[in-house]
Amino acid sequence: MKVCSATRENFYSLLGAVFQALDKRPVVAELGVLRGENALKLRAALAPERMVLIDSWSKASNEAYSPFEELPSWVSPVDAYEYYYGGSLHDESTWDRLYDECAAKFVDMPEVTMIRSDTIGGIEKVRQQTGIQQFDLVYVDANHQYEYVLRDMMRYQEFLGEDGIMMLNDCCHSENGTKQNLGVLEALGSFLKRSDFIPVAMTNTDWSDVILVRRNSMLVQLVDMALANSDVPYVEIPHQLITAARVVYGAQRHNISFV
Repeated sequence: MKVCSATRENFYSLLGAVFQALDKRPVVAELGVLRGENALKLRAALAPERMVLIDSWSKASNEAYSPFEELPSWVSPVDAYEYYYGGSLHDESTWDRLYDECAAKFVDMPEVTMIRSDTIGGIEKVRQQTGIQQFDLVYVDANHQYEYVLRDMMRYQEFLGEDGIMMLNDCCHSENGTKQNLGVLEALGSFLKRSDFIPVAMTNTDWSDVILVRRNSMLVQLVDMALANSDVPYVEIPHQLITAARVVYGAQRHNISFV
């Protein structure tokens, strides 16, 4: 696995080049969309044939923030993040506004389908509304708590063929992540034991992104070659170390440590 001094946008460009080499316009799904800003970046880099955006845009998502009646002392209350959403997370109008803001970005893009649903309920809607049976890339960025991330990964791997790609956002352990009760990295560790996917690249950043492919896929070699021939600095480590990843804070920047 290559740990890269890169952003997720660099990874999008990298995967765009990989799909071009395969002469493929990918079919893409994003789980967790919010304002649609990241989806626009994915679309620009990958030029997808079809793109499905799945998000509940609903206050019901707050219910999965913590399984405990009394919030643990190390977890910030969900209300602490109202500034990011532009309004109360308990007010459905906040989510309606975010949905409308996102929809406005894709109004003239017929290849993009928006599905307002939780990620699991959205599976049948994808089939009904688009007829899509398989994706080339699934970007997982919905509910970030352990059980929900693991469920998304386990279910959506079924939509990925031999040469399909899964990407995870916010896949690291950090002080800020602990305050948000993130369980992405822990879910990844469990998923790797239950599937034939392996991580091939990770950003050396806070809120890290990780690229996963099936261990016998040609993409293991293609992604490796694309990075080796790029100007992206990286170090290579055994992919089994990824669950030890944590963010360390230096005076100038954040870094990922595996010790």
